[in-house]
Formats: sequence, structure tokens, C-alpha cells
Amino acid sequence: MTRLTCAMIALLGTVCAAPAFGALPVVPASDQAALLKSNDKKLAANKKAAYDFYRIVLRGLRLDQADKYMREDYMQHNPNAETGLAGFKAYFTKLGGPKEIPATIDGLVAIQAEGDYVTLSLVRLYDDPVHKGQKYTSTWFDMFRFDGNGKIAEHWDNALKAGH
Repeated sequence: MTRLTCAMIALLGTVCAAPAFGALPVVPASDQAALLKSNDKKLAANKKAAYDFYRIVLRGLRLDQADKYMREDYMQHNPNAETGLAGFKAYFTKLGGPKEIPATIDGLVAIQAEGDYVTLSLVRLYDDPVHKGQKYTSTWFDMFRFDGNGKIAEHWDNALKAGH
């Protein structure tokens, strides 16, 4: 076999073995109640607390209820919000007053819980930079660490620093 033939076979193999590029849309779960279940009572309780916190405090903007879910010394890893319960409330106060509390979380894909951590994965809709006027979906996440008393002690997400 010639060197050129070997190179062509290798290139053809690479092209054929490469996955077809084309992202599938992110789809929310059809049964959110099922996502809250766990055989471990602590994990189930933490999942429910994260779920309710997200619905009531984050989506419903019921900041008066944040103390029920969060520690005073809550640690924030989102680069746009201050750490601590007071910093959290100051940041979310800018988003307006209370809204209707949703019965479910719009766009919820999954809830994972392990140890003291709970992660909510959600559909996130973005403007397509390549196809102007079109949108595409990706995945957002919020991860919470719970303390031994069932309160949120720490939070991470995939937020980028906002321009001012």
C-alpha cells in the first residue's frame, strides 16, 4: 500500500467515525414530581428544599421567605451577586417585587442529589449568533450545598460576569 493510500484510508476512517454535528434541543422533564423522589430521606428533603427555594424565592421573588431556605452566611459563586443572605436579597430586589409562585419550574430538565449537594438543570434559551432572529437551547444549572439543618449554605451556577 502506498503512503497516499494509507493517508486516504486514515482520513476516510476519521471522517466516518466523527459524530455528525448538530445539537439536539434541550427538553424539560415531563414529570417534575418524579424528579423529587429518592430512597434516601435526606436527599429527598434536600431536593424538595432546592425545588421549593427555586420556585418560591427565585421565580416568585418572595425574598421575605429566603431566610427559611438559606443560611445567613450563605456563600455565592455567581460573579454578579454578593455573598451572604443580605447580598442575595440586595441582588434579587433589583429584579422587582413578588411574582406569582409557579406550581412547577418552567424548563426543569433534571434534579440530581448526592451527599449535601443538589443540582437543578434547566433549559436556557439564547439568541443564535449565527442565525440572526433565531433561538437555540442550552443547559443552565444551579447547584446548592445544604448544611446539616437543611438550609442552603452555598450556590454555584454557570453565570458569566455581566457588563455594566
